[in-house]
Amino acid sequence: TISAFNSYAKDVPDMEVSPHLFLEFHGPSPGIVEEQAYLAGTACEEFKGHGFNYASSESERKLLWAARHNTYYAACALGKPESRGVITDVCVPISRLADVMEATAIDVEKSNVIGPMFGHAGDGNFHCILIVNDEDTPEYTAAVKGVSERLIAATLAVGGTCTGEHGVGSGKKKYLIDQYGTEGLSTMKTLKKTLDPLNIFNPGKVFDL
Repeated sequence: TISAFNSYAKDVPDMEVSPHLFLEFHGPSPGIVEEQAYLAGTACEEFKGHGFNYASSESERKLLWAARHNTYYAACALGKPESRGVITDVCVPISRLADVMEATAIDVEKSNVIGPMFGHAGDGNFHCILIVNDEDTPEYTAAVKGVSERLIAATLAVGGTCTGEHGVGSGKKKYLIDQYGTEGLSTMKTLKKTLDPLNIFNPGKVFDL
C-alpha cells in the first residue's frame, strides 16, 4: 500500500515501504495531547516499532495523513487505465488482525492479483482493495473472487464478520448463514417481518424473505 502511495503522490516525500500505523490524538489541552503522543511513541519503540513521527500543525497532519486518504486512488493507479477497486470489508478480533492480514497478503501475491490493504487497527476492520478492469481476463476475475471468498472464510473462522462498516447489502447475503447460523438468521427474518410486513424497506437486502 505504501509503495502504491509513493508512486501515486508525487508531491509528498516517499515513505518507507513497510507496515504503517497512523494514530490521532485528542484532548482538552495541547499538553495532554503531547503526553499521549509521547506515550504512544514509547509503546511503539517497546514493541519494536520505529520511525514514530508526531505532527501538531494542520499542514503537518495533512502531510502525514495523505497516504491514508489517497489509498484508494493510489491502489487503482496500480492497474490499467480506468481500473477500479473492489473493496473488501471484513472485521476480525483485534488479536487476530495481524494474522488474517498477513495471510491475505500472501494469498494476494500467490493469486497474482493486485490487492493493497489498509484498515482501522483499533477495531479490527480492514480492507483489501482488489483492483479490477473491464478488460480483465476470466482467469483474473476468478482469481480476484477467490481471494475475496477465502478472506471472508478466514475471517469467519476466527470469529469475525463479513462486513465491518459497509454493510451486507445484496452481495454478502450468502455469508450470513455461516456467520450467524440458521437460528440467528431466522430470528432476523422474524423481526424483519414484524417491523416490515409489506417488505418495503430495502427489499432483497441482507436476506431474502
